[in-house]
Amino acid sequence: MFDLPLHPIVVHFPIVLGSLLPLLAIGLWWAIKKWQWTPKVWALVSAVALIYTLAAATAVQLGEEDEEKVEKVISEKVIEEHEEAGELIPWLAGTLFLVSLGGFTVKYAKRAHLAMIVLSLVALVPLINAGHTGGELVYEHGAAFAHLSPEHKAAIQSGTILQLHEKGDHDHDKDEKDDHDKDD
Repeated sequence: MFDLPLHPIVVHFPIVLGSLLPLLAIGLWWAIKKWQWTPKVWALVSAVALIYTLAAATAVQLGEEDEEKVEKVISEKVIEEHEEAGELIPWLAGTLFLVSLGGFTVKYAKRAHLAMIVLSLVALVPLINAGHTGGELVYEHGAAFAHLSPEHKAAIQSGTILQLHEKGDHDHDKDEKDDHDKDD
């Protein structure tokens, strides 16, 4: 697993957190309003928004580190669209975090809660766009090709990738049998 690039792994955290944030905000707003939950539970929204911000910033940094390798396979113009979409996310997440802190003010808590709900829902649009353009890089433009071993690249180009994987499966089965025989 650790031979994989980190950006595609880490990027799932801000996607999940950014998607859950509006649901959490709506749920806690409802619980505070209807069931008289303590307003202190709003801290969960702020905590998720902060982690979202940090995860998004980390994903952007890792994406920038990955960019040089991917530019050898894909034109910079195509990468730039995803890069610009992705760079917006930490700023949006940070803004959501700051808005969430308004939920702790006595005078403006209700307005801050509603603002957080609306803004976190609106922020889903650029988050989806960043994920979509990243998916296009991988599945339409072949960004993953930049991270393949020379053996896998050659197998794909020659059309023998299936045989390479079948060979790998047979080797894996043989290794398991050898390990089992040693245990006996």
